[in-house]
Amino acid sequence: MPQMEDGRWEEAAQHLLAVRRPAEAEQVIRRHLLAQPRHAFAHTLLGLALLRQARLPAAREAVLTALGLEPQSNEAYYLLGLISQRQGYLPAALRAIGHALRLQPLSPKYLGTHAWFLNQQGQFAQAQQEAERGLALDAQHAECLVQRVEALHGLQAWAQLPEALEQLQRARSDHAITHRLLGREALRQEAFAAAQSHFREALRLEPGNEPARLGAAQALRLLSWHGRLSWRLQRYLTFISEGTQRGQLRAWGHFLLILIPLSLLCIPLLLFLGFEAAYWRLHPGIRRLRARPDSTGSYARQTLYRYGPLVSWLLLGLALLPGLVWSLLQLGVPESALGPGLTGGLVATVAGVTAAFRAAATDPLPDKSPLPWLLMAAAMLAASLTAAAWEALWRWGAPPLTLLLTGGLLFLRIRRARRAARTD
Repeated sequence: MPQMEDGRWEEAAQHLLAVRRPAEAEQVIRRHLLAQPRHAFAHTLLGLALLRQARLPAAREAVLTALGLEPQSNEAYYLLGLISQRQGYLPAALRAIGHALRLQPLSPKYLGTHAWFLNQQGQFAQAQQEAERGLALDAQHAECLVQRVEALHGLQAWAQLPEALEQLQRARSDHAITHRLLGREALRQEAFAAAQSHFREALRLEPGNEPARLGAAQALRLLSWHGRLSWRLQRYLTFISEGTQRGQLRAWGHFLLILIPLSLLCIPLLLFLGFEAAYWRLHPGIRRLRARPDSTGSYARQTLYRYGPLVSWLLLGLALLPGLVWSLLQLGVPESALGPGLTGGLVATVAGVTAAFRAAATDPLPDKSPLPWLLMAAAMLAASLTAAAWEALWRWGAPPLTLLLTGGLLFLRIRRARRAARTD
């Protein structure tokens, strides 16, 4: 292929990048670099083509070569910032974009990117200032509009947020991120139908947008009464947990107010939250959002096979508690000494169960039905609760007996699980 005329290579490369064909753009740029290996801007453009292909180490090398040839290249510093951010080096990304801004302080593109990096670091006030500076230069700049909304959301400046969102929608109504941010704000205001509409529009504009898919799934969930109940309960418990850690008196008051009833209701509450989350994980509407056809199997059967083994483990673990607590009390351990241990155990259990549910959601579907173990575990939990609560059974040693039986079943399950792991 004959060598392109001077200037034509750049036009061709820029066009290929604009139509999302970075691999072909890379070939055009490399052919030019064979003839002019010290062309700094060509190395910068090569870095952009490699960045678009997610070849980050090679992109960094190309940009550093450009900076070695032209140390005052603001565009090379800008690209270096983007590459560093993608590689997880946020402080280095901020330094690089800072260099670009010192060389070209009146660039809305650089200011918007700087605001993006600051938002990622939680520096929302500074991010808002940078976004506002960019908008003073270009009131329609997409990145500055988006980052101003993100900064206001991070600052919880709810009074200013509607106007910022309205400006973003007027300027960029055809962008998926606009509708995703509108959907997020609608969720915060508990306008769940509007939120779902915005998230679906974001998915129409960008079908692979994962945050929009998650938002649409959450909005669908919150349109049901039990989804809203679960969501509000989780928000309330989060308020108590975070507030007590920060020493807020109001949160401590709520904590003391609900301590006794919550300790009595913790098992059904945890089961409700867990099953409610599992229900929505495989709900037909959510499956369609995840591009999973309804014909992939019975929803009820998948839920049972995927989460049944985990629930049977949980029920067996809970079945140990009544007999264990009863035995400790009979040995003379004061009730006041059991509280911290049970609370700590409950927190650890919740964290473990949450992680296990997430892992089970992506694991392959088991072949064997967990129903026998589920029924056995539920029966053991009922038996241990009855044995501990019914005083007439104490003289027969019912609580320690249920403790031994449950421990034996757990030992059997662990042994089988290890054997299956060795077989695999």
